[in-house]
Amino acid sequence: MPEPIAAAGLTPLGPARPTAPAGRPGFAEGRDFADLLRSQLAEVSRMQAEADEGIESLVTGRSDNITEVFTAARKAEVAFSLLMEIRNKLVNAYDELKQLRV
Repeated sequence: MPEPIAAAGLTPLGPARPTAPAGRPGFAEGRDFADLLRSQLAEVSRMQAEADEGIESLVTGRSDNITEVFTAARKAEVAFSLLMEIRNKLVNAYDELKQLRV
C-alpha cells in the first residue's frame, strides 16, 4: 500500500516577511552602467589586440601554434559581434525613447 505524501521539512504558510532591499544585479558597489560598458569595451579591445599579436607571430614565424591563434581570433570575433549587438540594442532603445511623447 502506498504511503501518503508526507510534508516532512515543510513549514506552514504564514504572512510574508519583509526581505532585504534588492541591490542592482550585475553592478558592483560604486560602478554604474557607463563604467561597466567602458570595461567591456576595453576587454574587447584587449582581445582584438591579442588576436592581432597572435596572427603577427604566426605570420612572422615566431609561433607555430595555429590552434591558439585561431582560438584567440575567434574569441575576439565573437566578443566584437556581441558588442555590436549590444550597441544596436542601445541605439534602438534610444530611438524609441526619442519618439515618446511627453
